[in-house]
Amino acid sequence: MFALASAGYVFAGSGTALFAGGASSLAEVKAWRLGSWLLSVLVFSCHFAGERRLRTRPVSSARVLAGAVALGAFGVAALGPLRAHWGEPARLRLVLLSIVAWPLITGVPAFLVALSARGLLDRTRGPSASRAD
Repeated sequence: MFALASAGYVFAGSGTALFAGGASSLAEVKAWRLGSWLLSVLVFSCHFAGERRLRTRPVSSARVLAGAVALGAFGVAALGPLRAHWGEPARLRLVLLSIVAWPLITGVPAFLVALSARGLLDRTRGPSASRAD
């Protein structure tokens, strides 16, 4: 499930970026970017539900979700420059920074969201789908 979710994030980010690159208007570009966000939310929600069904502990589940998000962000950060400007020496520093920064920028909030959502769901619906820590 981890690898599938990571691939889903890469597809959502890079796949829609390809379509946005061919857009004829700013409105179309924005629509493709919104589509990317919505696909990413769908992947996260499905992965979250799957982890909850596995009855893993909330912290372990949040760690797995955040890892998949971070790996997907790494993939998007690595594929973007390959497509756009990998060979430009002036941008190499920016490319390397994005490969390190994007997994952190996305992974940490994903961990916090997953842990918070899991805690809320376990309180409101009961811990029937999870083990207690």
